Amino acid sequence: MVEADPTMRAGRNAFGVLLVALIAAYVYRFTQGADDDLLFLLWVLGASVYLLSHYWYRRQGANETDR
Repeated sequence: MVEADPTMRAGRNAFGVLLVALIAAYVYRFTQGADDDLLFLLWVLGASVYLLSHYWYRRQGANETDR
């Protein structure tokens, strides 16, 4: 797999921290009895983008090694 430059790694780390913060906020609000659908949908969107990006870049890396 192609090694990412520091900017790309920083972006990935920031996105990971954002996902963890969204999960923590959702769990906190859920335990307080204030279930927030918008917060949950943001979490689902972020997780989906992360997983799709992960799949896409892994596939791109596999295609480059086949050449």
